Amino acid sequence: MNDEYKNILVVGLGYRTGLATSNFLAGKGKSVTVTDIKTEPELKDIIDKLDPAVKVIAGDQSPEILDAGFELVVLSPGVPAVIPLLVEAKKRGIPVIAEIELAYRYMKGRIIAITGTDGKSTTTTLTGYIFRALGFCTFVGGNIGVPLVTFADDTTDDSVTVIELSSFQLETIDTFRPDVAAILNVTPDHLDRYNSIDDYFAAKKRIFMNQTDDDWFVYNKDNEILALSGNEYPRNVLKFSAKDSDADADSFFLNNSVYYRSEVIDLIIAQENELKIIGIHNMQNIMASILMVVALHKKLGAVPDFDRIVEACRSFPGLEHRMENVGEYMGRTFVNDSKATTIGAVEMAVKSIKDKGVIIVGGRTKGDDYSRLVPVLKDKARMIVLIGESSDEFAELFKDSPHVRAGSMEDAVVKAMQASEDGDMILLSPACASFDMFTSYDERGKVFKECFRKLMEGELSWN
Repeated sequence: MNDEYKNILVVGLGYRTGLATSNFLAGKGKSVTVTDIKTEPELKDIIDKLDPAVKVIAGDQSPEILDAGFELVVLSPGVPAVIPLLVEAKKRGIPVIAEIELAYRYMKGRIIAITGTDGKSTTTTLTGYIFRALGFCTFVGGNIGVPLVTFADDTTDDSVTVIELSSFQLETIDTFRPDVAAILNVTPDHLDRYNSIDDYFAAKKRIFMNQTDDDWFVYNKDNEILALSGNEYPRNVLKFSAKDSDADADSFFLNNSVYYRSEVIDLIIAQENELKIIGIHNMQNIMASILMVVALHKKLGAVPDFDRIVEACRSFPGLEHRMENVGEYMGRTFVNDSKATTIGAVEMAVKSIKDKGVIIVGGRTKGDDYSRLVPVLKDKARMIVLIGESSDEFAELFKDSPHVRAGSMEDAVVKAMQASEDGDMILLSPACASFDMFTSYDERGKVFKECFRKLMEGELSWN
């Protein structure tokens, strides 16, 4: 890190990144100011956790703030890089970087970086889980909810850091260079922020922009956008595919098993019925994780212990709110996929329904073309239960499919039970953000699970 930067502005104060970044910089002896569009009363709980040396500008993000002579701006994820304050900073020649970039400049060891529209959190967690099983000192953070600055000083020359990255975070990296980078998939998302999917993909591709011929890149060969961009990728690539024995894939899915294609033999890494996680998208997540582990070993000139990799994949418990098997009631399997806020995620989730199921969808839309959901749900949905702000829009979309509106999550679960049959999956996979009804996808998923508990214990009547 360039210690010439003494006077630093952090834009965006939140419980995680903004707070952690401000305290991290203050701990380095920097003069730190943090600004947020929210008012001081709204930020009180966060402000109370700030280092007393940090100055707070609340309820204001005007360009005039820069007159205080800031030498560096650190941007929290989620704050658009086009707000006037940041446009003015760039005009004045003040560097604007992401928290990821800031942490990177203090970090040591090897770095694995993961982005994509769907599957990032599961793949990031699983990759870290495998590295720990292999005996590496491993850190996991980034967009998954743990700011890198919280452990940047703890990394060592021998450690491995696995980082989940959103397109927002990638917009303002500068020198960030991972040893292994991966793009899991690219489908339309956040089109309320980007002008087109090309702009969105351009942000994703920044993940490998600083890689050299010594580094590795992993991608999903089944994703059309990624498959068509091969000439842009770094020299060293590994590819995965869910198509049976894809001859050009380094990891593939065949006869319900995940394989790694080594130089000598095709190795079975995981059989689907032995795993604790479900769904074809999770098989893709496993393939991506395997290839990232292999890629780093290739860079280190080593061969991984595949027995330990197999055991790690089998024992991995998965993540809450990502195709989480909540339990069974009256022959119905309840699955919490609250984290599915994109059409691509819902499409993958629905593939896990063997015959028919009831699917709960809806919430706050994100500028996507939701008509793409119609063919996704058509053959699998016995009933579509609509929740949230999108109910009117989705009712029109699904006018030719069985659908019903629900006023709350309890109402949605009751109506799902009433429409379902023995053997069905009742799947919460919303395709939308949660902020119309809940504070987060986490709360949405927890409420869904609480409704299941009430069913089980007879507190919620459905017939």
